[in-house]
Amino acid sequence: MKRYISIYLMLALVGAMSLGSCNKKDEPSTTTDTSYSVNSRTSTLVSSFGLKANSKILNNLDSVKFTIDQDRGVIYNADSLPRGTRVNALLASITCASNVSLREIVISNGSRLGDTTIVYTSSSTDSIDFTGDVTLRITSGDGMHVGSYKVKVNVHKMDVDTLLWNESRRRNLPGVQAGLVASKTVLLGDEYLCLTKGDGGLMLSSCADPGVGEWDESEILLPFEPQVESLTATANALYMLDVNGELFSSTDKGEHWTDCGVAWHWIVGGYDDRVLGVINSDGLWIHDEYPQRSHFVRTTVSDKFPVMGMSSLVLASNGWTGSQQAMMAGGVLADGSLSNLVWGYDGEHWACINNDNVLPELVEPVLLAYYTMVRSSSSASPTKRVTWMVMGGRLSDGSMNMTSYVSRNQGINWSKGESGVQQPSHMPAFYGAQVFTHERMVGAGGPMLLSYNPGHVTDVTEWQCPYIYLFGGYGADEKALGSVWEGVLSGLTFKPVF
Repeated sequence: MKRYISIYLMLALVGAMSLGSCNKKDEPSTTTDTSYSVNSRTSTLVSSFGLKANSKILNNLDSVKFTIDQDRGVIYNADSLPRGTRVNALLASITCASNVSLREIVISNGSRLGDTTIVYTSSSTDSIDFTGDVTLRITSGDGMHVGSYKVKVNVHKMDVDTLLWNESRRRNLPGVQAGLVASKTVLLGDEYLCLTKGDGGLMLSSCADPGVGEWDESEILLPFEPQVESLTATANALYMLDVNGELFSSTDKGEHWTDCGVAWHWIVGGYDDRVLGVINSDGLWIHDEYPQRSHFVRTTVSDKFPVMGMSSLVLASNGWTGSQQAMMAGGVLADGSLSNLVWGYDGEHWACINNDNVLPELVEPVLLAYYTMVRSSSSASPTKRVTWMVMGGRLSDGSMNMTSYVSRNQGINWSKGESGVQQPSHMPAFYGAQVFTHERMVGAGGPMLLSYNPGHVTDVTEWQCPYIYLFGGYGADEKALGSVWEGVLSGLTFKPVF
């Protein structure tokens, strides 16, 4: 009986020792702690991994962050390097316990080094060929334990700063019919409305997501002959001019229309719950709005302000003012010449925004608030930045504009866009189109992404991606274009890193 008791005591003692060992192992440790026992398996753990600077390969190469997945034994950069980055001769910086006996980098099938084993030291000048399979092996000080990591330097297969207009995603305008002569698309609340005019009359189509391409189409009859291109949406109504300039409104998505009792030369755009327009009264050009606020006073139009043919008025929020901002570009001046200016409206006043002459004189371009990828001076990875773009339109000599321009400071300064955002050859020149950004949920397969904190896993399976939708417009032959084009910045489709 005493024999059994001693066995039980021995088992209890072993259990207590094991429990203490487990508890000690589970205590949090920092990646900078390298005071491991020479006989410990933990001495083979990598606490940091990075690449050494080499501006001949990539600026700020040493800023690239790497994930260390201790569970799977994988080291990699979740945020891939730019397309075309050479990775066949990179120097690495590796931190692990100082008392390990050996650190080896085993390369298989490298394009430059083939099958090679490199002994790594902190002063090592041997470059690593990451085009092949790379394994980092660390042997503990007593030689009893070997830790192994697969090391991968990821490189994008596509440029992150290319604006893609997928030809296979081009669709017909909803309601398109034979003899299309005009179209106009607006956003009323969260719903897209597309008005088309053709041999079959007027069609008004609606949808919540232009990316899906499923529209509710219906024929409409109007009590007036419309200027289809003048269709405009405010926060709660539609507005349109008839061929004589009379302003009509609808509060039920175009089913019924009411004469507003005013005549305008041109609708500039919608702002909040009112529509803005320009009147020509015996040669005098005047700003107007409908419905008029109690304190509103009509004012004369600046000789630099366009009276027709400007881009759609685009709402834009920023941190500079307390009110909603709106912007438009180009247009025709009262003397018939074209404008190369960008104008802003803050709910009370108009002001010229751009202070350079980079933009050409344009009629009916599109103005778009979107994104581009910009490389900073402190990081190898580009960052997403809000960017205004001007595309399309006709130039002062009547030719079509095929150059895209960008502004990254709210329209103040402009430059010719980088090659990646220029209009592709398979996309026709256009003017008088409408453009919108619409966020769609997209997903990606493949393995989980890991955060930059080792051991913390974030499974990214889907995310919101802003797409561009370009509706209608007119081609070089002045005929209506019956297309909807879908565009997206390539970098925004890549799985995000968290």
